[in-house]
Amino acid sequence: MKKGDENSEQERIIEAAKMFKDGDAEAFEFLYNRFKNMIYRLCFKMLGDEELAKDCFHESFLKAYEHRTDIKPETFHNWLYTIAHNTCINYLRKQKRQVKIGNDDYGFKPRGYLNIGMKEAINEKIQLLPILLREALILRDYEDLTYESIAEILKIDKNTALVRVHRARLKLKELLAPLVKELNESN
Repeated sequence: MKKGDENSEQERIIEAAKMFKDGDAEAFEFLYNRFKNMIYRLCFKMLGDEELAKDCFHESFLKAYEHRTDIKPETFHNWLYTIAHNTCINYLRKQKRQVKIGNDDYGFKPRGYLNIGMKEAINEKIQLLPILLREALILRDYEDLTYESIAEILKIDKNTALVRVHRARLKLKELLAPLVKELNESN
């Protein structure tokens, strides 16, 4: 996408967010269609369960609609991610799911792998990461958000966001080490 295209897309999002804030249904539909895949992906990666992710996804958009008067149109993207993130955290608390804390790492970006078996293994290992590391990793490596955006969404400072992503990568690498070793030995 060209720089001008990115600017015009951002301008459309800001204008739609302003209209949505005032209750415009078509603007909500535009924003929903623009962000639905990203928000579902975030929910699925955070929760690791398709049904929970669907529930969280729908609840996130309901909350966005209910709290539309709180929108800051210039940062709509981060505002929506924050709602989805907080909704996922609440679902995890409600489910009383325990997240194992391990010392792991990975050193490569999951989206670069085309092998479905590898993607599934990576997704399984991501679910083993502590939630604070998992959420930072997902926002950075799956959603390509800046560290500034991650810091805003998670309500932390930029350096903490950098550290969490780094630690998550290290932990994921460690978790995947046996699989990588097995793959290297089979080649």
